[in-house]
Amino acid sequence: MFRFGTVISTLTWVLLTGILVACGGGGGGSSSPPASSVANQPPSSIAISSSTAQSASTVQSSVSSISSSASSQSSLSATLNISGKVTFDFIPHNIDGLDYAAVIARAGRGLQVELVDENNSVLATTQTDVDGNYSIGVTRNKLVKVRVKAQLLKSQAPGWNFKVTDNTNDNALYSMTGSLLIATDANATRNLHAPSGWTGTGYTQTRVAAPFAILDTIYEGVTRLRSAGNSAAFPALELRWSSKNKPADGELTLGEIGTSFFWGDAIYILGDENNDTDEYDRHVLLHEWGHYVEASFSRSDSIGGDHSHDEKLDMRVAMSEGFANAFSAMMLDDVNYRDSSGPQQSDGFSNNISQKNNSVRGWYSEASVQSVLYNFYASNSGKTAKNFADIFQVINAVNYVNSNSLISIYTFADQLRKQIPGQVTNFNSLLAEQNIEITDEYGAGESNSGGYIASLPVYKTLTVDNVPVNVCSTNRFGSYNKLATSQYLFINVASSGTYKFTAVEVGDSGDSDPDLYLFRRGSLIGIAENPTVDQDNVSRFLSAGNYVLEVTDARPRDVDEASQITACFDIRAQLLN
Repeated sequence: MFRFGTVISTLTWVLLTGILVACGGGGGGSSSPPASSVANQPPSSIAISSSTAQSASTVQSSVSSISSSASSQSSLSATLNISGKVTFDFIPHNIDGLDYAAVIARAGRGLQVELVDENNSVLATTQTDVDGNYSIGVTRNKLVKVRVKAQLLKSQAPGWNFKVTDNTNDNALYSMTGSLLIATDANATRNLHAPSGWTGTGYTQTRVAAPFAILDTIYEGVTRLRSAGNSAAFPALELRWSSKNKPADGELTLGEIGTSFFWGDAIYILGDENNDTDEYDRHVLLHEWGHYVEASFSRSDSIGGDHSHDEKLDMRVAMSEGFANAFSAMMLDDVNYRDSSGPQQSDGFSNNISQKNNSVRGWYSEASVQSVLYNFYASNSGKTAKNFADIFQVINAVNYVNSNSLISIYTFADQLRKQIPGQVTNFNSLLAEQNIEITDEYGAGESNSGGYIASLPVYKTLTVDNVPVNVCSTNRFGSYNKLATSQYLFINVASSGTYKFTAVEVGDSGDSDPDLYLFRRGSLIGIAENPTVDQDNVSRFLSAGNYVLEVTDARPRDVDEASQITACFDIRAQLLN
């Protein structure tokens, strides 16, 4: 969806100096990772938690007992390294939903690690490597603890800053903190593990692993995108997850997010146990991150909204959602898109992204778009199979980003033919399998109407001589973002001047409400959404060049409209001065 992720003691979340953390409690317990995945642990030590603060005398007693063993080491160096491994519980999928019986401990890659003192002041920082290992310097015999933030941060080019925050708690950053200890040779190894919180029938313990599982999926995407040739900085992004995030529309700060979605500089992620959780749904996470990639390194003209692979969609939505589905499968090299839901996360669905025999095929189908893109990615016909570089080259190109047409599968195909001519035959055959014509970026000559002849041509040509062009807006395929709710007109402006665009209803569909949207290279530069019945107009000074005018009736676009409506309009364009 698109809208404009061992400590040696039990872990609990608390709010500490503005950062949501997991602080160590006492003992080991069932939350410990498998023995084979974690190095030998030091003895358990006192943990300080702002929610269960212990008395100073208790802390001092514990400190004294540890520091006395260190007094004989006074001749050693004044500093030492604390090192260890960061891991988290990862829950894989089975055929239906999540498979809690197959939990594995995965390395926390690229995470921010901080050494803090008893007052939570940061003494030093580092990052885990690709195996989850870290090493950090500390003054010998100093009282410290290790904190791991749910954050991927890199300042060297290409830099990035991805962090998991709680949208129901002032966007506080999640982190995991080990127990307090005196830095001695005896305890210079500190492994931290984030447990899932699952105890057999539910999340009866805190879901510490969730933010780290989300980030690990993003780490995978970053790695693949860099290998595909991206050298530009990644814009900062928050991944807003909470166990309160549920599929109900309302207030985001209350967790009423509706669905997981990308919006602006954040991805909101479902976490509602026994309903819909997405922290372990890697395809879902990378689908939304794919929209972030479009916004950051390419271009999307999608208007968002509900969608599915068996619907006839607005071509902009079909392109963006089909790309995001295919993108997730490419990043994971897993063709089966999985999304868990239901009681104990045991339900859900799986969709084969590469499927060619889709029930809905055409330029308006996200299933067709994802099939074309993924099967091109997987092809070894004159190219390296499963190399994302070719696709990234197309969507990242200046001519793609600055295309005069609205972004659709036609735009992608046109740019691929120009940039990778050796793959024209291969790509064209994939388009033909999905009933998409071999044409230009405007879909000229397309014969697949989707069952509604007025949806063709894909772009009607509107001249600036006041000669009318008839277009129709309908919700026969669904409202808002479905096929033929909006119609598109191509306009060539030969000379600069002020131009007026007018829509007047032809026929009688009731009180129509035509709206006009004027685009230049995907940017909205003119809009008419006046309440005047059956007509509307917009005037705008335009430089010479190509433009696109979108025409729609507000009623078919309204998701609450119960009646089937088709309204037709005469569209005119004229030079005023």
